[in-house]
Amino acid sequence: MKLPGDDRDLSPFTGYTRQHWETAADRLVAAAWRWTTPRGALLDLPGPPSRSGVRSDGLEGYARTFLAAGFRVAGANGDDPHGWLDRYASGLVAGTRTPGRDDAESWPLILDHSVQGQPMVESASVALGLRLTRPWLWDRLDGDAQDRVEEWLRGAVRHIPAPNNWYLFPFTVAGFLESVGRGDAETARVRDRALELLETWYRGQGWYADGDGRAFDHYNGWALHLYPVLDAYLAGADAPQGPRLHEHLESFSLLFGSNGAPIHFGRSLTYRFAAGAAVALGAITGHTPLTPGASRRTAERNSTLFP
Repeated sequence: MKLPGDDRDLSPFTGYTRQHWETAADRLVAAAWRWTTPRGALLDLPGPPSRSGVRSDGLEGYARTFLAAGFRVAGANGDDPHGWLDRYASGLVAGTRTPGRDDAESWPLILDHSVQGQPMVESASVALGLRLTRPWLWDRLDGDAQDRVEEWLRGAVRHIPAPNNWYLFPFTVAGFLESVGRGDAETARVRDRALELLETWYRGQGWYADGDGRAFDHYNGWALHLYPVLDAYLAGADAPQGPRLHEHLESFSLLFGSNGAPIHFGRSLTYRFAAGAAVALGAITGHTPLTPGASRRTAERNSTLFP
């Protein structure tokens, strides 16, 4: 998968077009799939395991790359030339068939953050990926497979998140379940809870604290703005938090260097990719003070793929 040549007529500053982004996403996903289990439920990337353990790490490999593939295919209106969604569907079915079992494919259960919390983080990416690709993946699963996926996801709804942006993970899971006609009082409760907490974390001028106190970092754009505003956008509604995203970008857009590098602050220093999420979200939803060209240049230069 070679990047296409620069197009300086369409994109005079960087030469990059949509085809560059699609190719880059395909290359990232393809590289990760070198490390998949036979049925695709876990992507065990090389390196020392995290403290969450190799099975949780394998789920993380699946979920994070599914998010990339989901945005890529949804942005192309279902065009999937490399068959990514077939692979992720196979992994989804395998991972949720017997969750918690110690075998080659089963996903870990989602428990409280203090017990086995990392799968709750990944559940939001799985749910968002499914929501983005619903016509081409979820709607093609049989009823039994859908039921098993729902049961696994409900672990996020029924357990305790960490006291910060984690409350938006069950919020996102519940949003997907409601979007496919599987909402109930349980999903409504966690969505209301997250939005109520979000209000208490707002500190003005478009900035949220990541939980109580004064914890500010790149999770502002990646989580605290992205999940509720994108949730409303996917539902065809205008998010009440949209004006806050607009105001956030007035100051946040100034925190990128001329080479696209975001300022290093807070506990999320490694979030170079995710740091630009709020810029893209503003462009998609219209809640941005930036011109389309400024948004594109910031997003392109922010990515390590495009130095």
